[in-house]
Amino acid sequence: MPIAPYDIYTQSELTPSMFPERMLKAALPVAANQHMVKGAVVGLVTSNSASDVQTLTQSSATGGSFTITFGFGTVYTTAPIAYNASAATVQAALQALPNIGASNVTCTGGALGSAGVVCNFTGALANQPQPLMAINNAALTGSGAVVTVAHTTQGVANGTLEPYVSTNTDGSQTPVGILVLEVSTDAQGNVSFGPLPTGNGFGAVRHVAPIAISGYFNTADLTGLDANAVAKLGRLIDGTTSSGVLCVTGA
Repeated sequence: MPIAPYDIYTQSELTPSMFPERMLKAALPVAANQHMVKGAVVGLVTSNSASDVQTLTQSSATGGSFTITFGFGTVYTTAPIAYNASAATVQAALQALPNIGASNVTCTGGALGSAGVVCNFTGALANQPQPLMAINNAALTGSGAVVTVAHTTQGVANGTLEPYVSTNTDGSQTPVGILVLEVSTDAQGNVSFGPLPTGNGFGAVRHVAPIAISGYFNTADLTGLDANAVAKLGRLIDGTTSSGVLCVTGA
């Protein structure tokens, strides 16, 4: 089997600014549908797991069809779906996509135009975040005809890594380390090393990615670092969050 581009074979790890022997690493799973660059400050989701739910609503259409595009990195588009489709029809169109598949989404409600169609991600796609479906309304007829989609429930994958943001509320507002390699994940949370979830060489499937939990790093090499992250991860021993040296203590 050919080696996928951007696999670990073509990557170098985050380089400590000093004392490389003091860098300690841990391996943790990554949330689905993520792309994080090398040196990204990451947090761990601690909220209870929840499956992603998205609701389709149609208004003003008198005929025609629409399509749904779904995915992160590699995306797929459904066959045309009638403007007044039943929940079962929407479900069949979504399950036909290679990155969803049978038993990984169930749709209820509808029919479109009279009620919303609620799409629940299940099976291999349960209990993790999913990208919002994209709708193409170009083939609908009727003045102001549109199908829209909204997240009813954001999916949550407990115990997985996401980019640290101080205003998050799912646990990732507390940084736990620094990503050592650029990673991407597909809809199932399978880890690829590189900018897209393309898979790994020799048929390997990886479920974890390495993070640095201790060491000395140039802050210019880090992404997402702010004063709060500095305080949680360790301390600045020189300079600033944008140009200095951060000592990550692993505490």
